[in-house]
Amino acid sequence: MELKEQLRRLSASEKYRAHVDKRRRVTYLLTAIAVFQYSLYFFAVAWATGPAGTAWPAGSAVSVIIWLTVLVILLSIVISAGYIWWAARFHDPEREAVMRELGLRDE
Repeated sequence: MELKEQLRRLSASEKYRAHVDKRRRVTYLLTAIAVFQYSLYFFAVAWATGPAGTAWPAGSAVSVIIWLTVLVILLSIVISAGYIWWAARFHDPEREAVMRELGLRDE
């Protein structure tokens, strides 16, 4: 089957469009979480310099901003791992099922 025919069948499929919409919602949610966390981090660096520069725990050489940096990095890893887990567990099998149903993949 040629590529144009495959694309036509995909675009005409209600199941495939629903599948793409679901993936879009998940990626928008994860993107919003990431943008929110980075915005909070930049706010702390730019406008909350007093509290951000405070050593924590008291008497240590590590400031609050270092801990926030570590938190941002770890949360970014969690967001990425969550998407990978979701894609492998739900997205990829559903996509393959829709493709097989449309005759675009071998059984």
